Amino acid sequence: MRANRVFYFLIILCIIGFGVSTVDRAAWSVVQRTDFTVYTAAGRAILDHTDLYQAQNVRGWRYVYPPAFAILMIPLTHVSIALGALIWYVLATMSIGASIWMSARLLQDSHLNQKHYLLYGLPLLGLSVLLASGEMRCQASPFMFFFMIATFYFHFKGQPIVSGFSLAAATLIKVFPITLIMYFVLRRQWRNVCATVLGLLILGLVLPSMYWGWQFNLDQIWRWLEVVGQPAMMSNTDRAGLTTLYEQLLNTTKPRNQSLESLFLSWNVSASFIHILVGGCAFLMLIVMGLSARHIKENRKIAHNRLPSLEEGLLCSTFIIWSLLITPIAETHYFGALLLPLILLIGYVIQRVPDVTDQRYYLRVGWDSCEIPQN
Repeated sequence: MRANRVFYFLIILCIIGFGVSTVDRAAWSVVQRTDFTVYTAAGRAILDHTDLYQAQNVRGWRYVYPPAFAILMIPLTHVSIALGALIWYVLATMSIGASIWMSARLLQDSHLNQKHYLLYGLPLLGLSVLLASGEMRCQASPFMFFFMIATFYFHFKGQPIVSGFSLAAATLIKVFPITLIMYFVLRRQWRNVCATVLGLLILGLVLPSMYWGWQFNLDQIWRWLEVVGQPAMMSNTDRAGLTTLYEQLLNTTKPRNQSLESLFLSWNVSASFIHILVGGCAFLMLIVMGLSARHIKENRKIAHNRLPSLEEGLLCSTFIIWSLLITPIAETHYFGALLLPLILLIGYVIQRVPDVTDQRYYLRVGWDSCEIPQN
């Protein structure tokens, strides 16, 4: 228990320190290095009923998220930048905490309560740079991977409607999480699929249209496709000359972009060939995951309200990693979604390996060349 206390003490210190830095960067720094003022610019654009995709902060950074997300930014326009950044930071921190809690709850083992410093500490340490970067820059990624993880959490808790709406919410933040719907298609979880579609219609179309009218909402959706969606599907060379968002977001050669497209560009693969290569890799990985899902179905039935098996947890984790890699833009802070895979892996090691020395070995080396002993 002493190790757990030290762990929580250090976490509290980090939260306070990062919080002070976040507010300073947003409100008092000479050079704004935060997306928070972009969100407030989008909120003001809604109040003024102007084009969302012309909204920008003092550094010229423009709003790039789907239209529905901007409605949530309206309250932030009525507070100071310092207070608004603090509210954003607190909510983002709570989202990370909830993501960790949901991931650990999928293990549901009372013995793990004695090892929070391992179950929570190792994933946080491994992802600390990514998580801190996203929080201190006031990125929306903590909310995105909260909803991605919630998608699987509620799925395994036997709540397909909430699971589908969670996936829809993640999609309305960054769009690419919609690829996770392939997990439910391959697992033939049609209620989750239908709930996701319904969630997209309600959260992305009906509710925003009730606020600012159907035509304006449809116009803004079309504007997002024109300004962000369509250029994102182009080759990196074509983007450079056709979009003003190239340097802000769509340049896949930036070091912080960790997608397959960025990897192939770093290998000097022709830009015109990359989409074919990425698509081929994505399809091959999908086939492998589909075969894995079929194997799981044949060997182990997953009943409602039942926690995931080791294989099912790894399959969910693989889909999360797949969704991050196949998108054209996958900045490093998006990979905070790896909280779920890391916590599941660490939890399974602690559960299935009784000897502490062996636990440390597996946690250090991984499972690449070792088979986890079964109880």
